[in-house]
Amino acid sequence: MPGELPDALQLRDVKYSPKSTDAQRVATAEAFLAAGRLAEALDLLLLARDEAGVARLRRRAVEEGRPILLLALRRDGRPVAREEWRRAGDAAAGAGRWREAFRAYTEAGDEEALARASAVLPGYELWQPQGK
Repeated sequence: MPGELPDALQLRDVKYSPKSTDAQRVATAEAFLAAGRLAEALDLLLLARDEAGVARLRRRAVEEGRPILLLALRRDGRPVAREEWRRAGDAAAGAGRWREAFRAYTEAGDEEALARASAVLPGYELWQPQGK
Protein backbone atom coordinates (compact mmCIF):
# COMPACT_ATOMS: atom_id res chain seq x y z
CA MET A 1 0.00 0.00 0.00
CA PRO A 2 2.97 2.42 -0.06
CA GLY A 3 2.13 5.63 -1.88
CA GLU A 4 -1.57 4.88 -2.23
CA LEU A 5 -4.37 5.40 0.23
CA PRO A 6 -6.56 2.51 1.33
CA ASP A 7 -10.24 2.48 0.47
CA ALA A 8 -12.77 2.42 3.31
CA LEU A 9 -12.77 -1.35 3.72
CA GLN A 10 -8.98 -1.58 3.64
CA LEU A 11 -8.75 1.23 6.19
CA ARG A 12 -11.20 -0.58 8.47
CA ASP A 13 -8.96 -3.64 8.31
CA VAL A 14 -5.80 -1.64 9.02
CA LYS A 15 -7.47 -0.04 12.00
CA TYR A 16 -9.31 -2.94 13.57
CA SER A 17 -8.21 -6.30 12.22
CA PRO A 18 -6.42 -8.45 14.80
CA LYS A 19 -3.90 -9.21 12.05
CA SER A 20 -2.95 -5.52 11.66
CA THR A 21 0.19 -4.32 13.36
CA ASP A 22 1.07 -0.96 14.79
CA ALA A 23 3.76 -0.68 12.10
CA GLN A 24 1.04 -1.03 9.41
CA ARG A 25 -1.06 1.61 11.13
CA VAL A 26 1.88 4.02 11.29
CA ALA A 27 2.80 3.40 7.63
CA THR A 28 -0.80 4.04 6.59
CA ALA A 29 -0.87 7.16 8.76
CA GLU A 30 2.23 8.43 6.95
CA ALA A 31 0.45 7.99 3.61
CA PHE A 32 -2.52 9.97 4.91
CA LEU A 33 -0.20 12.67 6.26
CA ALA A 34 1.50 12.98 2.88
CA ALA A 35 -1.93 13.41 1.28
CA GLY A 36 -2.86 16.11 3.81
CA ARG A 37 -5.57 13.97 5.40
CA LEU A 38 -4.65 14.70 8.99
CA ALA A 39 -7.77 13.39 10.74
CA GLU A 40 -7.37 9.88 9.34
CA ALA A 41 -3.67 9.98 10.17
CA LEU A 42 -4.42 11.01 13.75
CA ASP A 43 -6.85 8.13 14.23
CA LEU A 44 -4.23 5.65 13.08
CA LEU A 45 -1.42 7.15 15.15
CA LEU A 46 -3.59 7.06 18.27
CA LEU A 47 -4.52 3.43 17.62
CA ALA A 48 -0.85 2.56 17.10
CA ARG A 49 0.10 4.44 20.30
CA ASP A 50 2.79 6.26 18.28
CA GLU A 51 3.48 9.15 20.63
CA ALA A 52 6.20 10.65 18.43
CA GLY A 53 3.82 10.64 15.46
CA VAL A 54 1.00 12.15 17.52
CA ALA A 55 3.34 14.90 18.74
CA ARG A 56 4.44 15.66 15.18
CA LEU A 57 0.85 15.81 13.98
CA ARG A 58 -0.07 18.01 16.93
CA ARG A 59 2.63 20.51 15.96
CA ARG A 60 1.36 20.47 12.38
CA ALA A 61 -2.23 21.03 13.54
CA VAL A 62 -1.11 24.10 15.51
CA GLU A 63 1.08 25.44 12.70
CA GLU A 64 -1.63 24.94 10.06
CA GLY A 65 -4.47 26.20 12.27
CA ARG A 66 -6.50 23.00 12.55
CA PRO A 67 -8.33 23.22 15.90
CA ILE A 68 -10.55 20.24 15.06
CA LEU A 69 -7.49 18.04 15.51
CA LEU A 70 -6.71 19.66 18.84
CA LEU A 71 -10.30 18.91 19.88
CA ALA A 72 -9.76 15.27 18.91
CA LEU A 73 -6.61 15.16 21.05
CA ARG A 74 -8.48 16.66 23.98
CA ARG A 75 -11.27 14.09 23.57
CA ASP A 76 -8.53 11.46 23.75
CA GLY A 77 -7.64 12.83 27.19
CA ARG A 78 -4.63 14.90 26.17
CA PRO A 79 -4.54 18.44 27.52
CA VAL A 80 -4.18 21.25 25.00
CA ALA A 81 -2.42 24.37 26.23
CA ARG A 82 -3.98 27.81 25.85
CA GLU A 83 -0.96 28.87 23.78
CA GLU A 84 -1.53 25.99 21.33
CA TRP A 85 -5.13 27.10 20.82
CA ARG A 86 -4.06 30.71 20.32
CA ARG A 87 -1.33 29.81 17.81
CA ALA A 88 -3.73 27.54 15.93
CA GLY A 89 -6.23 30.42 15.83
CA ASP A 90 -3.60 32.80 14.49
CA ALA A 91 -2.64 30.31 11.77
CA ALA A 92 -6.27 29.74 10.78
CA ALA A 93 -6.96 33.49 10.73
CA GLY A 94 -3.84 34.07 8.63
CA ALA A 95 -5.19 31.57 6.10
CA GLY A 96 -8.61 33.24 6.10
CA ARG A 97 -10.32 30.32 7.86
CA TRP A 98 -12.17 32.48 10.38
CA ARG A 99 -14.56 29.85 11.70
CA GLU A 100 -11.62 27.67 12.67
CA ALA A 101 -9.91 30.72 14.16
CA PHE A 102 -13.09 31.52 16.11
CA ARG A 103 -13.15 27.99 17.55
CA ALA A 104 -9.48 28.11 18.54
CA TYR A 105 -9.73 31.56 20.11
CA THR A 106 -12.83 30.45 22.03
CA GLU A 107 -10.94 27.45 23.40
CA ALA A 108 -7.98 29.68 24.26
CA GLY A 109 -10.21 32.16 26.07
CA ASP A 110 -8.50 34.94 24.08
CA GLU A 111 -11.13 37.69 24.16
CA GLU A 112 -9.11 40.16 22.07
CA ALA A 113 -8.51 37.68 19.26
CA LEU A 114 -12.10 36.46 19.51
CA ALA A 115 -13.28 40.05 19.02
CA ARG A 116 -11.19 40.24 15.81
CA ALA A 117 -12.73 37.01 14.54
CA SER A 118 -16.21 38.19 15.51
CA ALA A 119 -15.71 41.36 13.48
CA VAL A 120 -15.13 39.19 10.41
CA LEU A 121 -18.01 36.83 11.29
CA PRO A 122 -20.73 39.07 12.73
CA GLY A 123 -23.29 37.03 14.64
CA TYR A 124 -21.34 33.77 14.33
CA GLU A 125 -21.67 31.38 17.26
CA LEU A 126 -20.25 27.92 17.84
CA TRP A 127 -22.81 25.19 17.35
CA GLN A 128 -23.99 23.58 20.55
CA PRO A 129 -26.04 20.37 20.64
CA GLN A 130 -29.52 20.86 22.05
CA GLY A 131 -29.69 20.42 25.78
CA LYS A 132 -25.98 20.99 26.34
